[in-house]
Amino acid sequence: MKRLLILLPVLYSNLCIAQLQGQPYIDSLLPRLPYLQEDTIRLKAYIDLANAYKTINPNEGIKYALEARKIGEQIPHKRALVAAYKELGINYYYKGNYIEAIDNFNKALIHSASLKNDDVVSGITAQMAIIYQETGQYEKALQYYQKALQDDIANDRQGNIAGDYGNIGIVYLLQKNYPKALEYDQKSLDMFTRLGDNDGVAHNYGNIGNVYKEMGNYAKALEYDQKALSMFRTLGDNHGIALNLGNMADACLETAKILSRTHNARDTTGLNAVLIPGNATTLLRQAIGYFTECLKISREIDELANIHEFSLGLSDAYALSGKDALALEAYKQHIIFRDSVLSDENRVKIAHLETDREQVLKEKQIEINSLLVAAKKRERIMYGLAVGLLVLTIGVVTNKFLQQKRRNRRLAAERKRHLAQIEKQKTVMGDIAYAHSHDVSGQVATILGLASVLNTDNFADADNKIVIDGIVETAQQLDIIVKDMIVKENQLNKNK
Repeated sequence: MKRLLILLPVLYSNLCIAQLQGQPYIDSLLPRLPYLQEDTIRLKAYIDLANAYKTINPNEGIKYALEARKIGEQIPHKRALVAAYKELGINYYYKGNYIEAIDNFNKALIHSASLKNDDVVSGITAQMAIIYQETGQYEKALQYYQKALQDDIANDRQGNIAGDYGNIGIVYLLQKNYPKALEYDQKSLDMFTRLGDNDGVAHNYGNIGNVYKEMGNYAKALEYDQKALSMFRTLGDNHGIALNLGNMADACLETAKILSRTHNARDTTGLNAVLIPGNATTLLRQAIGYFTECLKISREIDELANIHEFSLGLSDAYALSGKDALALEAYKQHIIFRDSVLSDENRVKIAHLETDREQVLKEKQIEINSLLVAAKKRERIMYGLAVGLLVLTIGVVTNKFLQQKRRNRRLAAERKRHLAQIEKQKTVMGDIAYAHSHDVSGQVATILGLASVLNTDNFADADNKIVIDGIVETAQQLDIIVKDMIVKENQLNKNK
């Protein structure tokens, strides 16, 4: 199966100049990088650069993603750390290193477990689907894509929905269900066109070209591949350029093979409608040219999967052209990169990585549950301390009141020795005693009433805060009354 153009979902927004893409965006951001002082701003810039480099030079993308990861760990910034791992996974994917790609996607999922952000999880779910697709696990890939699509539809993420449609179309193509593949590719193309997303449109042109190629309509395939190539050249997308050059070379090579079998002449079975115009020699020359340029770009950006795939096509083209030595050299390149990209050992490693990720997520959930239990326990202790403090406050205020009453009685006995003054003081003391006894009793009654409705069975009850706040306020008023009583008493003693 030929290499396909995967539509990667969005996870982290660009820092600036959203209308620029690819190399123009990189050129606009790199000069500003030394002047970005704040960690959060530099972190976003590194993530943007890692994302922009993925189809131009994934080695540079990995470098900036690692810088973002370092800052995300130091600050710390959980969401940015997830984005950094996600960008590492994407750049490793473009290099054809699926083990490192899925390892970083797994780490992104593990770190996103506590974010409760469906957008993050949905995006990485689609990334995981891509890896399973590339390693031939189509049913599993389709399950992941459908899960991501359902979540994106529920949250109205239009760009991601368009990408999900395109990626589902790819899986149907790999399963040789060509009508379904074209149906989903067209849905994706229509949505990206409405959204004005030229990158998405270019990807779909290339994928529709692949469907027609697999159906044997090489003329139609070349037409869509050329549309895609033109757009990718405008975008400066080296990944897209290389893939479409390789796919165009495949279309020319397959047509040349058919013409060679029919002795370079069109028969009467309707082949004219599906074959690329030209003779076998011309088409082989075109195929070799496309393959050569494709492999040159793929080596520059270190894209192993392309080198593995299209070296075999170049070998076939050289062999049909009678250039056996060059054919053998190209075939050696295909063999060298085959095991590093699609070996059974790698498939086993990928399966183990997912199992490890699921185990880590389970352990993390257990840790989160333990923290919640500990938090509830601390909450109960704090409520207990608050109630104890209120009881102590009530005791102190009541003791002050009783002490004052005892002092009043002693003063009353002493005043009896001064009959003239006693009558006057009796009236004053009576007023004080009545007013203060009434006020204090009212406040104490209020406190006792509030304490009785305190929910001691569930200290987390939201109404408990209202009760405690009322007790504190009443205790403060009671303290003011007692202080006022002391002031009046002192004034009375002064007038003796």
